[in-house]
Amino acid sequence: MKTTKIVIVILLVALMQSCKPGKIRVQNNISQVVITNVQWGDTYLAYELLPGETSSKQKVSDVPESNKIRFVMQANSQSIYLETEELYHLDHDDDLLIVLTDSTPVKNPNE
Repeated sequence: MKTTKIVIVILLVALMQSCKPGKIRVQNNISQVVITNVQWGDTYLAYELLPGETSSKQKVSDVPESNKIRFVMQANSQSIYLETEELYHLDHDDDLLIVLTDSTPVKNPNE
């Protein structure tokens, strides 16, 4: 009986450990561009990121999930809504850093 209780406790601890939320953040390494309203799916990541800045970590409980990064790019007093072509996958207990660069494939979904 005692062994059964110990096994159950160990299984519960293992189960709780495997259900940790994923953590996600994004870094703006796009030259001379400010990005705003940065989102991964429905998860809001940052209001504004200057070149070289990284958002704070956001915990996401509803994982596993894959989404694109959506943002508004601002340069020279103009702005355009963009999303990455790539899907970024987040799983339980992941610590995902997405780095946006000049060569990150993006598109305007409205076109």
